[in-house]
Amino acid sequence: MVQHWLIFFLLCFPLVGLRAQDERYYRQIFTGELPKVNDEITVDRGPQFTVSGPRYHLDLDGDRIEEIIISQKRDGVDWIEIQNSSGRSLFSAKLLAMGAFSTLYKLKLVHITPMTKALILFLDEGRTEGRRFESTARLFVLSFEGHDISRASLVLGPHFFHEKQKQREQYWRRDFTVSVLDINGDGTREILVHYNHIQRVMKYLAKGEWERL
Repeated sequence: MVQHWLIFFLLCFPLVGLRAQDERYYRQIFTGELPKVNDEITVDRGPQFTVSGPRYHLDLDGDRIEEIIISQKRDGVDWIEIQNSSGRSLFSAKLLAMGAFSTLYKLKLVHITPMTKALILFLDEGRTEGRRFESTARLFVLSFEGHDISRASLVLGPHFFHEKQKQREQYWRRDFTVSVLDINGDGTREILVHYNHIQRVMKYLAKGEWERL
């Protein structure tokens, strides 16, 4: 009986197919390393929902042709994308926000050095509401050397707006001033965020690197 079953098995499953199953395959079967049929397999298909916000047109690289800066929501997360005049993507990066209704509402293009430009992004981080209300806005700085936007670097900057309401009707609001100037006279302009005696300084080092002073 066993011999008849073995002959039937060999006829239905040629030895060529058996030889293709190596020792590692059998080891995975016995140790449970192979994925099970019911196991969930995660496949990165990119963002499922993308909503474009305001579009800004600026000549970033100085070739007299405007690039397109697009504020986007990808699966609820803020992104910025830069495209050339033909719609080809040159740069994209994530903007971290803290609450609902976050939005990029202002841009400012400045020279940091004769060969370095910085695009200052003003992001309203939205608001949180629960036992207390809080709203903040923050700077992001996108800098690049020469005319190559694809090699741009995006860094997180300081808050320039903070509104907060605590319990017992405690409320305060700080609206900082943002300036770009050469503080120490070394030929490189700093980004200065200040409110009364509070000062936050971003100093450009090189190759997209910044230092918070």
